Amino acid sequence: MGAQLAVGAASLLINALAARAMGPTGRGNLALLLQVTYVCNIVALAGTDRAYPASVSPGRSPIAATTDAMRLVLPSTVVVLAVSLPIVFMIGAGTSSGGGLTLLAFLVSALAMMAGAVVRTGAAASGVAEPFVVGTVAGQLILIMAVTMLTTLGIGSPAVWLLMYGAALSTAPVTAWVLLHRRRSGGSDHTHNLRQVRQLGIRLLPAGLASVVMLRADRLLLPWLGSYEQLGLYIVVATLAEFVVWPVQSYVDAQASRWHRRFLAGELRLVRPLLGATAYGLVTAVGLLVVGHLAMVPVFGPEYRQSLELLLPLAIGTLCYSVSRIAVGLAVAAGRARSALVADIPAMVIALAGYLLLIPGHGAFGASVASAVAYGVGALLAVVSSATLSRPSASNAAVGVARRRLAGAADDPLTPSVLPD
Repeated sequence: MGAQLAVGAASLLINALAARAMGPTGRGNLALLLQVTYVCNIVALAGTDRAYPASVSPGRSPIAATTDAMRLVLPSTVVVLAVSLPIVFMIGAGTSSGGGLTLLAFLVSALAMMAGAVVRTGAAASGVAEPFVVGTVAGQLILIMAVTMLTTLGIGSPAVWLLMYGAALSTAPVTAWVLLHRRRSGGSDHTHNLRQVRQLGIRLLPAGLASVVMLRADRLLLPWLGSYEQLGLYIVVATLAEFVVWPVQSYVDAQASRWHRRFLAGELRLVRPLLGATAYGLVTAVGLLVVGHLAMVPVFGPEYRQSLELLLPLAIGTLCYSVSRIAVGLAVAAGRARSALVADIPAMVIALAGYLLLIPGHGAFGASVASAVAYGVGALLAVVSSATLSRPSASNAAVGVARRRLAGAADDPLTPSVLPD
């Protein structure tokens, strides 16, 4: 969560610098390239970033956990990149940067992002987060210095910005990996059977893709159904909203193993995490409205004044999305991948329908309204589905208690505890 807050804080600064340096149209072009990179990252992970921390046995060493995550992600990464490269080249061919430079920038950024996801998954599964945090903070500092240099030099090429983005962020997983090898293992390094993780990841993939559609389809469709300028107006507010919800997913990932053990022991409670997510969503939504109205024009410039009307629907969306991620995380920890499908698939359909209907006539505002409605439906379905979670049988609960006692889970210093269960 701390690393995600560092990423969010850096993103806010980079968002403002990019908006000033490129204007709404150039900012929209950069946003499209980043969205394609994000989508490729999610598809390549194929649900393993959530499945592995929720399935791995306690006491896995951070190096072994990171290696497991790499083995899970590598095959799908090759396939995803092979499919996406021609698409990226066509996007870049229609810009001043050209297809070749855009392709190189995308490849560097995609590989850096996927390597970072592997290290993050290993940290979440092992509970050893310090190398990941240090690497992430170092990468963000380098990125801030790089984009500051681009802004000072007046460079507004989206491909150059994307290339600098990937080059700077590639230092994060490299730094984390070096730090991991310099410390003692502190856990089990035996060969781990990843078949069950792959199976759970595949079951989670449709829900992950649905979540991607809800989070990214608006940015991908706005240039085609609206304009790059509309995407530029939209992305500055959407980045603020993402800063709010990023810690929620990080919390869910960090708690996945702990929730799973509590479920096996028959001790998993649903009410407190859901109430905590609701309170967090309400507070941050109000903060988004206040900060957005105060800072939008002074920070981003008068050409972004139209973005103010997007604040309310996106603030509502952040509240709903926060609740849905906690509910889905609890369901996944209980082995109920179906709950993620029940919540995210209908929300995806509503989001797509809303984007197709509202973006042509209302541009960025239509996209923000459609996303808020979709997030609201997803949150409602996720909460209803998680409320039906059944406890494990008495025998399974006894086994779970025995496993916790043998592993020392009750006093495990590697098990994070950020919010009460």
